[in-house]
Amino acid sequence: MNKDSGFTAFEVAVALAIVAVIAAFATPPYLKWLRSYKLRGATTNLIADLEMAKIRAIRENAFVAVQFAADNYTIFVDNGEGGGTAGDWARNGAERLIRNKDMPAGITIDLANLTFANDRTRFNGRGLPPDVSIAERIPVTNAQDTKQITINRLGFLHVQ
Repeated sequence: MNKDSGFTAFEVAVALAIVAVIAAFATPPYLKWLRSYKLRGATTNLIADLEMAKIRAIRENAFVAVQFAADNYTIFVDNGEGGGTAGDWARNGAERLIRNKDMPAGITIDLANLTFANDRTRFNGRGLPPDVSIAERIPVTNAQDTKQITINRLGFLHVQ
């Protein structure tokens, strides 16, 4: 019976080299898929939040404003409570914050190509975006790709 059992240093080195070669081929496609997945997820979340803002505007029968920044967006009821006037684009005192959401790391809203005036939009009590006369675009980007969310004057959202 042999009491020397286990692997030699050479066998371990060969096994590690094989794992390293496999990882070198598998990692780039995985990282590309991960970036694409994060972009698709961020776009889906933004569309869901815009749909929620439309529904909230109908339910509250008030303006619901959406303000975009490169790395986040803010949604609030713009009904004039707290000293402002309804639809003044400013979150005053008692106006309810619906959502303040940061974009995932590496994902941004491309403000240079955002077609909304002053990087913002809103929905009225009928769920329509009154400031949209033609289809507006919200570009969501990462280092590799861009997804475009389009909103038309009836409030229909579509991803391209």
